[in-house]
Amino acid sequence: MHTVAVLLDDGLATLNRAVGVLRRRNVPVEGLALHPSGTAGVSRMTFVLKADAVTAERVAQQFQKMIGVRSVMVLGGEDSTTEARR
Repeated sequence: MHTVAVLLDDGLATLNRAVGVLRRRNVPVEGLALHPSGTAGVSRMTFVLKADAVTAERVAQQFQKMIGVRSVMVLGGEDSTTEARR
């Protein structure tokens, strides 16, 4: 299992695109939470994927390409942490 944290712009369109990435990739999501990040206009979406490391990285790469995504961090697996910023 891998936890993915995404900082994204507040807005229904950005959230809709983010959920669309999960739907299109058809990955099993164990849990999903959306909450304020502490910065005005930015939300944090955190979700747990029941997938291998390669799949988690591919999902993270898809999020990095999205307009409105500020950063993506993948946690989990065997002591692996990757972070990407736009």
